Amino acid sequence: MNAVADIDVTSSALYDEGNPWQTLERLRRESPVHWYQQPGYEPFWLISRHEDISWVSRNTEFFSHQQRIGVETPDEIDPWELERERRGQLYGHAADYPAGLGLMDAPVHGQVRSAMYPCFTPKATEARGKRLTELAEGYVADFLAALDRDGTADVAHLLSAKLPLAAMFELIGVPEEDWDGLFDAHRDTASAFHQDYADADPEAAVQRFLAAMGYLDTYFTGLVNRRMAEGGGQGDDVLSRLVRARVDDEPLAFHDMSYQLFNLVQAGNGTTRNAIAGGIRALLENPDQLRLLLDDPSLIDGAVDEIIRYTSIAITLVRTCVKDTEIRGQKIRKGESVALFFPSGNRDEDVFTDPDAFDITRKPNRHVSFGGNGMHRCIGAALAREEIKAMLRAIVPVLPGLKLAGDPRMLVLRMLILEYVKLPVERKEK
Repeated sequence: MNAVADIDVTSSALYDEGNPWQTLERLRRESPVHWYQQPGYEPFWLISRHEDISWVSRNTEFFSHQQRIGVETPDEIDPWELERERRGQLYGHAADYPAGLGLMDAPVHGQVRSAMYPCFTPKATEARGKRLTELAEGYVADFLAALDRDGTADVAHLLSAKLPLAAMFELIGVPEEDWDGLFDAHRDTASAFHQDYADADPEAAVQRFLAAMGYLDTYFTGLVNRRMAEGGGQGDDVLSRLVRARVDDEPLAFHDMSYQLFNLVQAGNGTTRNAIAGGIRALLENPDQLRLLLDDPSLIDGAVDEIIRYTSIAITLVRTCVKDTEIRGQKIRKGESVALFFPSGNRDEDVFTDPDAFDITRKPNRHVSFGGNGMHRCIGAALAREEIKAMLRAIVPVLPGLKLAGDPRMLVLRMLILEYVKLPVERKEK
């Protein structure tokens, strides 16, 4: 067995079939606060225990969100740096400007979040449940038609991809006739980061990424322009609320509104889309749990949270230490980075009984998939749950007649999320 210092959690090959659970379990056991230094990466402290992930998430006095949020190679950073530089030149701010809620620190973070949060409360989200179920039923019908036409169908691309985007588009006020172009552009933003999504020519992949980012930026800036011209009105959508918002008694800058929309859509799409795909896979691979859900639909809320824990699509977020502190006796110095590995926290033996089992009756289920319990807990947590619930309502009745058609294929994107490249299914023989 290799020394724990040689563990390489950033190797993309580790994630071809999902999260590297055995590697993470070893880190929890032998080196829960682990200094990680590999060629091509800026060193960081890898935090793998549930308790420590939660503590860092809560203690913004010691850890900042503004400097860095991801574990990235230079090849992955370059396209995003080019985009940040382009935006800075366009809008007249520094390239490291906090372009999104996830990059903001207090007190600005709280003011911007408060402006949008009424759209994301559990009550507001629950009120949208019927509409989300209608959308999900339509996407399932289209998926089954493709399945019957072709014999197999890919859950990752034909079923789980559209609902999270459609839900967010409605929430921020995007007209439905614009959705298809935005669907395509969001797909292409992944193209520069993995060979399965890239052209043979890496430069072409980067150019496709930049073109997609440009399309999205142009669209959202146009949307913001139109809404600002209307004065925000009295609308209840996210953009109308941002137009009316005040931060330190001043209206939000034009580019800040555009950044918030872009990041809401990006963040809300990648995680929930892949959680839906992973949840369908988990139910197909655990027919006893599928039968429980079929026999007792009241278990759906528990199934949603167990899917979120078990799939652990959000892999890591990075925080920068701004004041010397300690975690488990290990000194963390000002300026050093800590990476919170959420999949590891979600399989922590000190918190979860039989953590590797998929159990839709699991109670309590204190997963950290939404970023822990601090001020940066995912603003769309309730919406993500409602979207997964809507898709389960629509797809679970037909799952007993389906089976996996070949091995699923996965990849890791910028060490931020786990992405399903393919998840093919077919009908069982009658």
